[in-house]
Amino acid sequence: MPPLRVFTLPRQQSLLLPAVINPFVQDTKLSKAAITKCVLLGIFLVPIRAVLVSLVLMVTWPVAFIITFNHPVKGAEPMTGWRRIMCRRVMAALGRAYYFCMGFRVVIKGRQVDSSEAPILAVAPHSTFFDGIVCIVAGMPSTVSRLENLATPIFGRLVRCLQPVLVSRKDPDSRKNTIQEIESRAKSLGHWPQVLIFPEGTCTNRSCLITFKQGAFIPGVPVQPVVMRYPNKLDTVSWTWQGFSSKTLLLLTLSQLYTTVEIEFLPTHIPTEEEKKCPPLFASRVRDKMANR
Repeated sequence: MPPLRVFTLPRQQSLLLPAVINPFVQDTKLSKAAITKCVLLGIFLVPIRAVLVSLVLMVTWPVAFIITFNHPVKGAEPMTGWRRIMCRRVMAALGRAYYFCMGFRVVIKGRQVDSSEAPILAVAPHSTFFDGIVCIVAGMPSTVSRLENLATPIFGRLVRCLQPVLVSRKDPDSRKNTIQEIESRAKSLGHWPQVLIFPEGTCTNRSCLITFKQGAFIPGVPVQPVVMRYPNKLDTVSWTWQGFSSKTLLLLTLSQLYTTVEIEFLPTHIPTEEEKKCPPLFASRVRDKMANR
C-alpha cells in the first residue's frame, strides 16, 4: 500500500474578509537567494555550533544528574536547598549557553512576577520546540510534560530538573490527576515554583492564538500571560502539522547568523469571581489580552 500523502491545506474560503489562514500549516517559501545564503553560512556555522552545543550538553547532563539524583520523579515535595539553587542558577546558566551556541538572541520585555503574585505563567503562541527557552528565561519553573519524555536520552534528565507535572497517555485518569496537581501547586502559597503552561496545547504558525485549554485556569488563581515572538525575516522555527520537519528546521536555524526571540511578560491577570467559576471565560479573556498585545 503506497504511503498516504498529506497536502497543504489552502487558505480557508470565507464570505467574511479577511479570510483566515490555517494556523497549523507552515508555508515558508525559500527563495534561491535564501537557500544559497543558508548553504554558505551553514557550511561554517553548523559544524561550529554543533560542537559547541555538544560541549554544553556534556557539562549539563552530569549537573542535571547530580541535581535529580535520589530525588523522586513524582515527589510530594519540591526541590529545596542546594538542589533548587543549582537548578535556578547553574542549570539556567547552562541553558542560556545552550541557546547562545545555537545562535539565539533573546529580547526580554516586561517584568516577571514571583509565584506569590502569579502562581501560573501562561505562554503563547506555542510554535516550536525552541520555545523551551522561555523556561530558562523564567527561572526554571515547573512545566507540564509527557511521562515518556523522561525516558529521552540526555534531555530526560533536563526535564526532571523542571519538576514537571507528568501526563501519561496510558492512564485514563491522567487528565484529572494533572489538573489536580496543577491546582495543588498553584495554591501552595509559593511552596512550589511557578507552573509554566502553553495553554494552546499544540504548535501553530503564530498567525493567531487558538482556543486555550482550561488546565491553567481551573485553579482560579492569578495568571501572568507571557507572549513569545520570533521577529525574523525568515521563519526557520515554526513546527506545525504540515511544513518543514524538525531536522530541516534545526539545520535552517543553525545556518542563520542569529535568531531573535522576544519574550514579553504582561501584567498579571487577576480573575474575577465570575472567571473563577467559569474557567472557559477566564481562559478566553486571557487569550484576548494576549492576542491584542
